[in-house]
Amino acid sequence: MAVMASFAAPVPAFAYQDEVPPGQLQYIPMAREFMADPDDPSTWTIPDPMPCVFCHGTAAPTSADSYAAGPHGGYLSTTNKCATCHSVHDAPAGSELLLPAATVKATCEVCHDGTGGKGVYGALVARGLPDPAVSGAVHSIDVTNVIPGGTAADGTDDSTRSFAGVAGALTCTDCHSPHGTSVVNPFAGDRARSAGDAAVANTVTSTRLLKQRPSTAAAATTEYGSDWCGGCHTGRLSGSGPVGNHPVESSFNPPEAGGAAGTFYYGRIARVTGVGSSATEIGTLGHNNFGYVMPDPRTTGAAGQEGHAPICQQCHEDARTVGNVTDQQIDAGEVFAITQVDGAAASDSPQFQNFPHESQNFRFLVEAQAATWEDDLCLNCHNPAILN
Repeated sequence: MAVMASFAAPVPAFAYQDEVPPGQLQYIPMAREFMADPDDPSTWTIPDPMPCVFCHGTAAPTSADSYAAGPHGGYLSTTNKCATCHSVHDAPAGSELLLPAATVKATCEVCHDGTGGKGVYGALVARGLPDPAVSGAVHSIDVTNVIPGGTAADGTDDSTRSFAGVAGALTCTDCHSPHGTSVVNPFAGDRARSAGDAAVANTVTSTRLLKQRPSTAAAATTEYGSDWCGGCHTGRLSGSGPVGNHPVESSFNPPEAGGAAGTFYYGRIARVTGVGSSATEIGTLGHNNFGYVMPDPRTTGAAGQEGHAPICQQCHEDARTVGNVTDQQIDAGEVFAITQVDGAAASDSPQFQNFPHESQNFRFLVEAQAATWEDDLCLNCHNPAILN
């Protein structure tokens, strides 16, 4: 798909919103050949629509996979993909790795600034909602090196580590591998990156460029799930230390005789089979809302939930409406629905697909905890009669 100019028509649901903000074009090294003076837009002669080569880095893809990877993979001896992000002779003074902006974060935000529906940072504010840093939750990039959840030894909330960002703060490349190397196995997440038929969008998988081993993780993990989150939030994994947390499904706390191989992760959980159902099946947490409830009593058997704890993402994910009050089921009005680009439709469930970057809810909770026994997070898994 070619990168469209800033006045392009809205894209179909489930597609990239392929726009580069006009003020950011000068930071794409590949665009320099169309700019007599990068500081003077009147000298720019950039084609409209812009050619695919701007993002994909090669005029003719060598394979569907290398082309779809955009600038984040498929590097060959004949490629010019490097020039999508790296500026060999005219990078700003003090920039890292010959990047076109001064920091890793600023370079990523040339494309992923949230204004084009890409669901990273800035999407909520761009849609007129309160700043999530004040009213909800954010992973604070280039701001902090403090890790909520602390260490496995004591689980404190003030564990500090050295990250790859400014002054040792957390940055994008602590979790993501820009070149697509040593990443987790692909999984079907909520945000299906496909311009094709929406009916098959849930079959699209991606690694999300997530590193098997985030910068401070002691060990690598190949599957995205609780153990991946625990690479940093070590004090929040059940069985990892003396602190009592809500039980979390992880290799520290294997529920089955098979150990870690039987553990649930993002691509393998027991989810209800449909609207109003208490039966479960094994499937991905992504691109549906059926994995956010656990019927009480728990289902049994090979596709059951008995003996399992939820993975982190069943409680911490994009905000959505799930789980009726009494039966831990999904109602007809609570099914997964994305009808427009990220955040454009308030009725979508979830409205935004930008976890774990920013959220309208405190601590990235799927639903806010209600003050009374009404549809809320805890009741998605627990019977209120038991809790009383």
